[in-house]
Amino acid sequence: MSTAIAPSPIGGAPTHYRGPAPSRDIPSSDQQVGPRDLLRVFYRHRTMMALVVGTITLAVLVQQWLSPTLYRASSTVQVELIDEVGTNQADVNSRNAERVANAVRLHRSRSAAEQVVADLHLTKDNDFLKELGKVPDDKRVLQQAATNKVLSMVAISSEAGSDLVEISVTAGSPVLAASIANQIPVSVRSLRTMKTNERRAELLASLEQEQQARATEAEETAQRVADFRSQHQMLTGAGGAEDLAQLNRIAVQSASAIAARDASMARSAGIARASRMQSTALASSGVLDQLERTRGELVAETSKLSTSLGPNHPDVKRLNSQLATVNDGIVKEQARVQAAAQADVSAKAAQMTELARSQAAGDSAQANRLEGIVAGLSSTAYRNTANSVQLDKLVRESTLADDAYKAIAGRVEQVRAQMQMEGVSSSVVSPAVPDFDPVAPAPVKMAITALLGSSVLAFLIAFARDFLDDRLRTTAQIRRLFGLPTLGMLPLLNSNLSEDPNDSPVINEPQSLFAEVARSTYTEVRALDRRPTDARGNSQVVLVTSPLPGDGKSTVSLTLAAAGIAMGDRTVILDLDLRKRGALQRLQNEMQMPDLVDIVCGRADLDSLVSPRSAHPYDGKLITAADGTQVIEPEGANKIVLLSAKDPVAEPALLLSSNRLKTLLEQLRERFELVIINAPAALAVRDARAMCHFADQTVLVARWGHTTGDQMRAALEMLDDSVGGVIFDQVDYAEHARRRYGDSVQFYADSASYYSSPVPTRDEWAAKVRRFFRGHSWRPVEA
Repeated sequence: MSTAIAPSPIGGAPTHYRGPAPSRDIPSSDQQVGPRDLLRVFYRHRTMMALVVGTITLAVLVQQWLSPTLYRASSTVQVELIDEVGTNQADVNSRNAERVANAVRLHRSRSAAEQVVADLHLTKDNDFLKELGKVPDDKRVLQQAATNKVLSMVAISSEAGSDLVEISVTAGSPVLAASIANQIPVSVRSLRTMKTNERRAELLASLEQEQQARATEAEETAQRVADFRSQHQMLTGAGGAEDLAQLNRIAVQSASAIAARDASMARSAGIARASRMQSTALASSGVLDQLERTRGELVAETSKLSTSLGPNHPDVKRLNSQLATVNDGIVKEQARVQAAAQADVSAKAAQMTELARSQAAGDSAQANRLEGIVAGLSSTAYRNTANSVQLDKLVRESTLADDAYKAIAGRVEQVRAQMQMEGVSSSVVSPAVPDFDPVAPAPVKMAITALLGSSVLAFLIAFARDFLDDRLRTTAQIRRLFGLPTLGMLPLLNSNLSEDPNDSPVINEPQSLFAEVARSTYTEVRALDRRPTDARGNSQVVLVTSPLPGDGKSTVSLTLAAAGIAMGDRTVILDLDLRKRGALQRLQNEMQMPDLVDIVCGRADLDSLVSPRSAHPYDGKLITAADGTQVIEPEGANKIVLLSAKDPVAEPALLLSSNRLKTLLEQLRERFELVIINAPAALAVRDARAMCHFADQTVLVARWGHTTGDQMRAALEMLDDSVGGVIFDQVDYAEHARRRYGDSVQFYADSASYYSSPVPTRDEWAAKVRRFFRGHSWRPVEA
């Protein structure tokens, strides 16, 4: 368990308690901001806050008093929104919100204000010129001033999720405000149309120029393709699939002609053979047929007569003679008919054979001709294939040029069509009317608003100042930030203790507030732990240092020595801050005491300076102090003993490392109850850290409201863990109590009757009111 210090209800001095000390740089519950902390911030900075609130409120009242009477007129514009079915509704809402925002920005733009000035001829309007004040002679300056005035008069606003835009105009004339509010949408619409047409006209001229260039390029590329085809005799489709299809088609025709030729030759040979195979036995004629009928009749008649008359009947004989004549005629006629038929068959066979041969010759000629065509086409196709790469390149260039021309031509037609459209996307749904009820000035409303706003601003400034202020002032800060006890908070004195330490108020005014706090601080210092190896009774060596020079460590050393004298202890101040001339060195010269360097070097005797301490430190005589109180003055203990160098020491390290200095410390332990070592500032030189092993405890002095947390933290890191506590010096009790830190110092005014000197006390309410504006809420009163 480590020893920590709790504040005492008297004198601001802490008392010891046992418990774990909080670690350094770790925030504790003290850092939680509550209502009491906010109230304390108000008390600490109320003068500054009152100044801020009063200045702002007064400025607003003056401004309202000097402001002219103003009137306001408002018109409402509805923005055309997108309503697309089947699309993402979130995307549509986002685009609609952007359309409304764009409309607000457009109505608020400077171009719109310039257009309103031009449309309403405001530079010639008397009411507007009154609003403008001093009229410039230069027309350009006048136009610019009028535009700026219109912008300052107009307020454009829209609500989230709404398609309505409200245009409010504030002016000294209600009619002028209404006319400007109604003119803004019209001017914006005409301005937008004019600007859009200007941009489209510029775009159209550029597109037409580009179209002409693309047309020329398309013609040139097409001509290059035609010239290449003419030069290489390549028709459309040459060198590609069409060449192959044509070649295949003619090859098929050639193969068909060859087959037809072979078929014709085979057919002519067959016809010749078939003509030789025909028979004429069945050949007949009309005569032969008549003879055959006659013979039949004769045979029938002969058979009939032979049966009835007999074969030798003359009629039968006559018929047989006729029948023989007819048979001879039939034989002759058959011979003639067969010869004629044979001749006819031979002629027809010869004709058919010749026809077949002629067909075969024609087919053969056709086949030969087609074979020649196929060979020519094949040669042309190979040549076209070799030229197709260059031709394809030219065709691609021609196609791209033609497509580019068509795209530019379509874009030109589109821009021309858009220029015929008005493009209105908003309309006035509620025109402005003159309102003769003024809206300004409103001193009561603005004063209340300024009061509330400036109060919040002043509180934020005060809170920021308090938050950014890391200067140390309270025991809670030391305990929270560094885990160290605060041994005392020495009040601020008007007198300088270094003039004559033996005239210290601790000795001369023992019932004063400073004396009480000094004795309490001395008691806490004496209560610090001593080294376990020290067996010299209650003798104690305390090292006093501070983060930086000027923090008051010499004053604290003198105050502790004086408190020890007042409490009957022998105390000595050993000044080892030897690098520069300080207050203790000046006192050394004034007190005519031996030089420390002479004592260490043996040129002066310590025994001649101080005698060994008496057996009872409180033996003495009763005397009357400066304040009239009766106190005991210990014998031989009523003087502060100071050991210091008369001049700065060039090399103090040699003195600090000498064994004679250690011997001197041992001798001082034997003669004094408290040895106070006044060390250099910890952050100035390294001497303080080297001296820590000389002392039982190290006390770090912090100048109230001056030493920062970073300085204290750096000093503690330099001194490691040898620091036993912190003493605040030059504490402004009145300011400390005014800030209401909630510690014992805040309630010292309630204990004024205990002290012989004036102490801070609370003012009466009337005095509080007077001092509230002067920044002083505490006054010293006599006990």
